[in-house]
Amino acid sequence: MNELLNQEFSLRKVIQIQKDLHINHEERLFIIRTLPFEYLTKALQPLSSFAGKKLIVDYSDYDTSINLGLKDNSYSIYLYWMDWRLYMDKMEPKSLLEWLKTRLSEVDTTKPILINNWPLFWELDEKQYAASVSKRGWIYEFNYLLETLKNDFSNLEIIDINLLASQIGMSSYDERNDLVSNYPLSNQLTLQLSRHIALNLIPAMLEPKIKAIVLDLDNTLYSGVLGEDGIEGIQLTEGHVQLQRVLKRMKENGILLALSSKNNEQDVFEMLEKCKDFLLYKDDFTFIEANWNSKADNIRLMAEKFNFDVSAMLFIDDNPAEIAHVKEQIPTIHTLMADATGKETVHRLLNYPYLYSRKKDNSADLRQKDILANQKRVELASKAGDNNSYLASLQMKINIFEGETQHLQRIYELGQKTNQFNLALQRFSEGEVQKKAKDSAYKMYTVTLSDMLNDSGIIGTFIVKIDGELAIFEEILFSCRALGRKVEDASLYLILNELINKGIRQVKFVSVEGPRNTPALDWLNNIYTSPIIADIIAALKEKLIDYPAEVCLQNERDNK
Repeated sequence: MNELLNQEFSLRKVIQIQKDLHINHEERLFIIRTLPFEYLTKALQPLSSFAGKKLIVDYSDYDTSINLGLKDNSYSIYLYWMDWRLYMDKMEPKSLLEWLKTRLSEVDTTKPILINNWPLFWELDEKQYAASVSKRGWIYEFNYLLETLKNDFSNLEIIDINLLASQIGMSSYDERNDLVSNYPLSNQLTLQLSRHIALNLIPAMLEPKIKAIVLDLDNTLYSGVLGEDGIEGIQLTEGHVQLQRVLKRMKENGILLALSSKNNEQDVFEMLEKCKDFLLYKDDFTFIEANWNSKADNIRLMAEKFNFDVSAMLFIDDNPAEIAHVKEQIPTIHTLMADATGKETVHRLLNYPYLYSRKKDNSADLRQKDILANQKRVELASKAGDNNSYLASLQMKINIFEGETQHLQRIYELGQKTNQFNLALQRFSEGEVQKKAKDSAYKMYTVTLSDMLNDSGIIGTFIVKIDGELAIFEEILFSCRALGRKVEDASLYLILNELINKGIRQVKFVSVEGPRNTPALDWLNNIYTSPIIADIIAALKEKLIDYPAEVCLQNERDNK
């Protein structure tokens, strides 16, 4: 399967490998086009199989007005595939963008939307002219303005043809193809675009992101075997430098890193200390398991410490036997084969599904600190006489915010990332979250948590629809980092008391059984004694006897 992720790959190989891939989901994609898209579909559909998806593709007619009148809302994604050359001589970039906004509003904007920009050099003689006397000036401005559309449409992402074309060079343009079918992109660029859409963009728009990468060391992060060659004998090739740089940036943007290596622990620590040419340092790895245990056992241990499911982890190793053993023992884990030079490992990693970042993750450092703090909490719990004594020693502070608009992005992130304590598995899009926040029928609660060891930030949310005297909890989400401290009980208890004071008498919880949300379902079964709000408050009150945390309700007005 790694051939699909390499820098160079072929359509023949894609179609050949598709037969061995397992399909988990069917997704419907609607193409709004003024440019032929069928060239991409040939590879797009089999490539989507690698991400476990069967892609059903429907097309609009060719129409420069892109006036759809679309009534079918069953599509998973809308993709605008535009030949922007058709508009260059008719509209200035700013006017085109305003017109485009009105057209985008015709589709269901709570669904993901993809739209392409345009490559700067699509004419062979472009280098002979300054941008002011060529179409490049128009394209510069339009591509920049197109990026700003994401400020108005939170579910929108750009298919960056310009970026991929610049990486390929002039061979990305096919003049003959353009003359024959009005399609100027070369086969090479078309194949790269198909992979980018199928393996990077679509998974990022529809599925949770991988949370952690577990790496081997020998012949994976460097060339050589530490136990045999010693620190002086291992080499950091150019490919391995690139790999470490890519991993460093992923870590800075929210993906946790860990090591599982069959080496002596002290040798590994010494290497990470002494190898000054390494871009990754000891502190970049949340956990390091350097021992002779099974790597599957090490990964299970790390998943327990991370407090999330192994299905949110990617394991990278150069040894096919290790990959096969881990996959056999942990079928739901993601795996990736490293190559000896590190060069192809970089491309395989960059093309792997569920790693694409749409936005900067500003809570990455906080999350790693909280996971490490959890190890200290485990130690405190083991020494405490009872659970309440342990919780009291943490000096917890829980703040519950109502209608805090600055928390909407985090509500969306929790829905995408949370698997264990995700009661309804709704996975609302950014547009859906924003729409509910503006709807007076909804109450959006967010929960923050801090203790003597760390500030965990926003770790939970309740999305509640009010219908007369009924409160419908459409979604309840809590980060796995916060579980085990009754934060969900204390938060719901305070929220229900607030609601009963406003005349709410009954409660309904929307819940769906999924592959990994048993903790959330068990919690609901434990506290849901009846639909009467007073009965649930009584059940929670009994659970929270002598609960030592400080719990406060805020609202948007209090924070202005």
